[in-house]
Amino acid sequence: MQAGARVVLRPFERTDAERYRQWVNDPEIGALIDRGQPVGVEEHARWYDALVSAETNRTFAIDDEAGRFIGLVWLYDIHPRHRRAEVRIVIGERTAWRGGRGTEALRLVAEAAFGALGLEKLWADVLSTNPRAIAAFESAGFVREGLLRGDRLGAGGERVDVVRLGRLRSDGQAPMRTRP
Repeated sequence: MQAGARVVLRPFERTDAERYRQWVNDPEIGALIDRGQPVGVEEHARWYDALVSAETNRTFAIDDEAGRFIGLVWLYDIHPRHRRAEVRIVIGERTAWRGGRGTEALRLVAEAAFGALGLEKLWADVLSTNPRAIAAFESAGFVREGLLRGDRLGAGGERVDVVRLGRLRSDGQAPMRTRP
């Protein structure tokens, strides 16, 4: 478990999984995270089992300061040779949006990645249509590394750009920014 001022990262439990499925099935959230189709109960159970059992993943539930489950952050496809991993995050609880909790969760997962796990690089692909997520990654010390033009197919059939963000261990601790 890792704690910050606004969030706590803890193991992602099966009891959290149904709430997470409700979030990804919300059309607005699904569009922000490139989820094309609703997720059924059985498909979601298989996803949960694969996610938490894979040696190449580290998955954390995000609780707010009141202990309420508000999202999920995980290191995906940890590569032992290259010492890198993709970072994925979903803050599904709408009342937790715009409070800096996503940024703090990203900082905490980076501390775990660069600390105990010994990773050297983290990266993320974020839809250009999700500016809040891009801002959270940048506030957590990630930098824009590139733009994948027309990389994804949007909900309306349009091509959507993807922003590639990355953070190296050598970048150091991300400065704390306060919101006005």
